[in-house]
Amino acid sequence: MSAYLLDWAMLLTRWLHVMAGIAWIGASFFFIWLDNRRKPATHAVDGRPGGELWAVHGGGLYHLFRHDGVSERLPSEIHWFKWEAYVTWLSGMGLFTLIYLLQPHAYLIDPRVFEMSGTLAVCSALGVLVGGWLGYEALCRSPFKRHAGALFVAVGMWLTLAAWVATELFAGRAAFLVMGALMGSIMAGNVFNVIIPGQKALLAAAQRGASPDPVHGQRAKQRSVHNTFITLPVVLMMISNHYPLLYANDSRLGVILLLLVMGGLIRIATVDHHKGVKRLWVPVGAVLALIGVILLCSPRSQTAPATAQTTASSASVTASSAAVNQGPGENQALRDKVSHIVEQRCAGCHSDTPNLIGLTAPAAGVAFNGWDDIQRQAMRIHQRTVVDKSMPLANMTQMTDSERQLLDDWWQAKR
Repeated sequence: MSAYLLDWAMLLTRWLHVMAGIAWIGASFFFIWLDNRRKPATHAVDGRPGGELWAVHGGGLYHLFRHDGVSERLPSEIHWFKWEAYVTWLSGMGLFTLIYLLQPHAYLIDPRVFEMSGTLAVCSALGVLVGGWLGYEALCRSPFKRHAGALFVAVGMWLTLAAWVATELFAGRAAFLVMGALMGSIMAGNVFNVIIPGQKALLAAAQRGASPDPVHGQRAKQRSVHNTFITLPVVLMMISNHYPLLYANDSRLGVILLLLVMGGLIRIATVDHHKGVKRLWVPVGAVLALIGVILLCSPRSQTAPATAQTTASSASVTASSAAVNQGPGENQALRDKVSHIVEQRCAGCHSDTPNLIGLTAPAAGVAFNGWDDIQRQAMRIHQRTVVDKSMPLANMTQMTDSERQLLDDWWQAKR
């Protein structure tokens, strides 16, 4: 029953997270579009100059006007865009806690990357999130804040360091999610600590009839621009867990950095499009970054290093490989070995009655309840255990290199 309730908690939290994220990102992109498409107003509103545009949506005609400056004659009701950000972050951290922090051995730890206890893994993940956010805040409040370009480079270097730490400590899947959670925390922190307080200060000054301190608007704008650069990479980091091709390789750090570059260039290209500016190097750079990611993620033929474990079972692998080419009787022996591997290493998650990591149904809807299921999923088994080696998850059932080699022999014989 506890596993069943945990499944529901994760489902509902994920649903809330996705819905809030859509609202937050949608509002952000709308205002980017609004800022870049507005034209000088043909007349002032309330005695204030500004920019305007006309739009049609849902059967209605809208006239949107942006005030250049804040009027002391404010309406009684002003709409704020903040809870979309807060709910996205709160639900995201709730989901991260339910999946990764409460199940570190299943999701955070991969002994092939770094062997540690569950407690140390949880503390390390929280340390990256808190330390990463504090470092970003320190940079934005340092002398770098006076030079947008220098600050941008410094923040990029800081995120690079955070990505290196994440890829050196955590399982590939977790490293991407930790980076996504860190950047999402930076975005939400910008809204909570700088953007909303700055807007409140501007409105309060206007209501007092005083001239607003321009520094509030400058800081809010700076952080808002940072958020727009982070948005696209964050979304991709958050859905990366569905695509092992991104994280199940030895180039995870390079992949993360190229995704950051690609997301930033797409953001620049979007703004250029809104402004009617054409800079060929921007889309070309984004395409080159994508090609770099594809190349880094491509499968590589690698010979596993000899270890005591692989040496001990080499005779079994050799015999099974020979059986592939020898007749029906010998192939039955290989089939029995493959069935045994799947039962021991995979069925704990992939069966109608899974008994690992609190599952109440087969992971990803994939069940190996007999040889027919194994045969039907042969390509998928080979892809996940031999090509990208993303399964078993964090190698929690300790599949050996010799067992992966045997599965490869079996697959090659089937082709």
